[in-house]
Amino acid sequence: MNIVILGAGAIGRLFGVYLGRGGHRVTLVDPDPTIVDAIHEHGLGFMQQGGTDPDAIASVPARAVLNAGEIRETELTLLAVKSFDTLTAVQSASHLIGDGAPILTLQTGLGNLEQLERVVQRKHILGGFTFMAAATLGPDTVRQGGLGKTYLGEISGPISERVELLARVFTESGLICTPVERIVGRLWCKVIVFSAINSVSAILQVKNGHLLESMEAVTLMKRLVDEGRQVAEAHGIDLVFPDLYELLFDACRRTRQNISSMLQDILNGHRSEIQAQCGALVRYGEQAGVAAPTQQTMVDLVKLMEKKAAGTWAKEEGR
Repeated sequence: MNIVILGAGAIGRLFGVYLGRGGHRVTLVDPDPTIVDAIHEHGLGFMQQGGTDPDAIASVPARAVLNAGEIRETELTLLAVKSFDTLTAVQSASHLIGDGAPILTLQTGLGNLEQLERVVQRKHILGGFTFMAAATLGPDTVRQGGLGKTYLGEISGPISERVELLARVFTESGLICTPVERIVGRLWCKVIVFSAINSVSAILQVKNGHLLESMEAVTLMKRLVDEGRQVAEAHGIDLVFPDLYELLFDACRRTRQNISSMLQDILNGHRSEIQAQCGALVRYGEQAGVAAPTQQTMVDLVKLMEKKAAGTWAKEEGR
């Protein structure tokens, strides 16, 4: 299968590795010329979970381009950019999306589906998310950060033939992939859980597993989950996973040695997805008249950390 991946971050690279090893033709799109040049020259580098030896990095063939306009056609587009880049990425790739060539979002955030529908028809959009974890190493390499399931589904309606086909493609490439109904409710569950994991780990600057070692951290994460659940219920969201606490603890255990994506962004001086996770839950709460003060506090703290990491802290005149 000819597959385009929008975004060559950790998840984009990880799925590129698996699909490339599965025999599919993978092209990644990223605006960073350093990343594109490295992948173009070396392919994708892959290090197993827990690996540290540079000699153990395996190479997987892949192409990379700066702009999706350089690509003429594909059979599947995977959306793996940060939420704040969704609209720009999809606009650049809109000519690739249509009958027989859907776009599948793998993002952890709320509001991305609405952004997609501003550019492409709803019938061409598939929902998805993954509990796989990864970290980037250099411009072309990714290290597995934790194993987990990937879920695919139609935005509404039953499981379709195209979803079953893509699930088989992913599974045969080594991913644990399940076609499901109620994908939107499942996505909300993940966002609620990872709004807690990502924000708390970013503020404490610890690996995911360390969050379970402190009662105060566990209590804070449970409070964030509770607020997220209340917001979802106020909007009538079908929360498929019955026990969000267990989902939270399981995610922390499975990725115990992983540095969360939000913490990676803070450490690298990059903009995080706090607004698409905690911030989105605050906004949805406001719409329904449900307060989410702990989620708002995490937004404020992470945004302050972003400013500090980017060197823009207290730059106002006279300070």
